[in-house]
Amino acid sequence: MRIRHFVSCLLIMPVLTTAVSAEKYAGEFMALGGGARAMAMGGTFIAVANDATATYWNPAGIADFSSFLTTPGSWEMSLMHSERFGELIDYNYFSAAFPLNNGKSGWGVSLIHMGIDDIRIVPMNDGMIGNSDGDDRFEPWNGESLNFDYRNYPLESVNDMAVFLTYGQMMSFGDVGATLKFIRNDQVTGVSSFGLGIDLGYIKRGLWRDLAVGLKLQDATGTFISWSTGKREFIYPAIKAGLAWPLHIKSMNSILMLAADGDLRFENRKWVSQYWIGSTSVDFHFGAELLIRDIVALRGGNDMGRWTAGAGFLLRDFTSWKFNLGIDYAFLMHDVLDTTHRVSLLVSY
Repeated sequence: MRIRHFVSCLLIMPVLTTAVSAEKYAGEFMALGGGARAMAMGGTFIAVANDATATYWNPAGIADFSSFLTTPGSWEMSLMHSERFGELIDYNYFSAAFPLNNGKSGWGVSLIHMGIDDIRIVPMNDGMIGNSDGDDRFEPWNGESLNFDYRNYPLESVNDMAVFLTYGQMMSFGDVGATLKFIRNDQVTGVSSFGLGIDLGYIKRGLWRDLAVGLKLQDATGTFISWSTGKREFIYPAIKAGLAWPLHIKSMNSILMLAADGDLRFENRKWVSQYWIGSTSVDFHFGAELLIRDIVALRGGNDMGRWTAGAGFLLRDFTSWKFNLGIDYAFLMHDVLDTTHRVSLLVSY
């Protein structure tokens, strides 16, 4: 197990190094999503945004607490943990939303943490890799061997963290919101960074019948990340738009939520995006949620061509304290690496 983990770390280090130097992927850990409910729906939450995870998906979502699934006007908290790619990466998410002005405005906070532990730091010197082809990479499939004991070298961790502070306000033309983002990265060998950014959001519910439209200008002014090495990275603005249509099925006392989102970026992401023209790329998300009797939810979706699925349970007036408790699960497929399982807890009072 230790040898497998060590080899995995050797293989992933070039990827981490590339992420540090390539500006188009700066702050990419913040794109991994928040809340198993939204992720089970393929990440389609820009126009839905009706729980505490709105602080992540669309800051305008916490302007109108009457749209929340739980009791209108109550505070709400969401916790999520996932282990990605065969337990190699730990990802943790927390968000909380609190109403103001009788639920017609609100504020919230999100915390994001992604970490990779037990990375063995081995300085590469001549003769450490047997039969080396000279590229300083350990390639056992090419007959290469290690001429050292990796256990003699220290273990370090990589930690990426972000704090979001959000405010939302109901307006006559729709709901608006803004998020201030603080970004911190701690890499191996003492390298660290700090960044600031801002997201702007808009939601109009009932635009036509029950149709909702959402818009998020992510990193609205561009986000700079400054590294302790003197390097500076820049996160380009991105536009995220979405539609959501709740269909009421009276015979089942249920609601079927249909949603679709589109991400428009300008970072020349040709080989990792679904569609592109020049430096402009577009990715799509589709999702659905069937909420049965306000208790059980069945979900499915497509996240940029990868299928997702999940389920959830919502218990109202739980225990003598009469708070609301929700448990959600999401399953995310990956083309090459292991699938990802996400579990989140939703509490409101």
